[in-house]
Amino acid sequence: MIVKVYSPQNKYSLLQLFREIIMGFKEGRELAWRLFVRDLKAGYTKSFLGVIWLFIPPFFIAGIWIFLNSQNVVNISGAPMNYAAFTLCGTILWSFFAEALNKPIQRFQGAMSMMSKLNFPREALILASIYDQLFSLFLKLLALIPLLWVLGYPPTFDWIFAFIGIFGLLMTGISLGLLLSPLGLLYNDIGKGLPLILPFAMYLSPVIYPLREGGKLALLQDYNPVTPFLEFTRSNLGGYDFTLIGPMYIWSGIVFIVFVFSLLAVKVAMPMIIERSGS
Repeated sequence: MIVKVYSPQNKYSLLQLFREIIMGFKEGRELAWRLFVRDLKAGYTKSFLGVIWLFIPPFFIAGIWIFLNSQNVVNISGAPMNYAAFTLCGTILWSFFAEALNKPIQRFQGAMSMMSKLNFPREALILASIYDQLFSLFLKLLALIPLLWVLGYPPTFDWIFAFIGIFGLLMTGISLGLLLSPLGLLYNDIGKGLPLILPFAMYLSPVIYPLREGGKLALLQDYNPVTPFLEFTRSNLGGYDFTLIGPMYIWSGIVFIVFVFSLLAVKVAMPMIIERSGS
């Protein structure tokens, strides 16, 4: 008879954790795809507008600000693109980031009962979150590209480089979402607070107005990880000069560190969270 003794001491090393995380991504690929397809069908079968809901919030916000600016209710000047195109790019890219931030928490919350009953790689839920965002990106670009073309910005070779910035937005959102996931699973306040914080954070980012020079708003933009990736993407789509190459390199390194740390935090914390929820 084989006897297995469980010790209260944690004998895992960082190397072992990294190996388990990598194997979890490898073994969870098929499950992640099945979860993505299942939830995609379930999410839109009972909705009249279906996937159109992915466009309504950013288009609605952009429409309001385009109207207000055209009627001189607000005066936003200095945009390096046509203001309608500038704002549409900004709101769609911001919504993509905001969805990426919320998605890991939503995925883990939705799979909590499954995690308490079944043993499967938790990394499959992270992959499913990424699949969700790639699908959302495809639909958003499907709507944005024709609109930019009509507004005087036809596709160019520089548009290929815009995907570097989009990848940065994706990883920034996923990394922050993973970092918040353990707390979000323990306390519902995180999930309820994000919809209140993110709209306010949008107005602290160069989404509906161009980059500022000097003042407190410019300082907040400098410490905003979204700013360089969003501006890099929009500059390639709009064909204007990008001036934040240094901050983009710095934030890329920070986001990578946060992503790795978040993976480790989720790996360590998830068994305790599942045990607590099951009890």
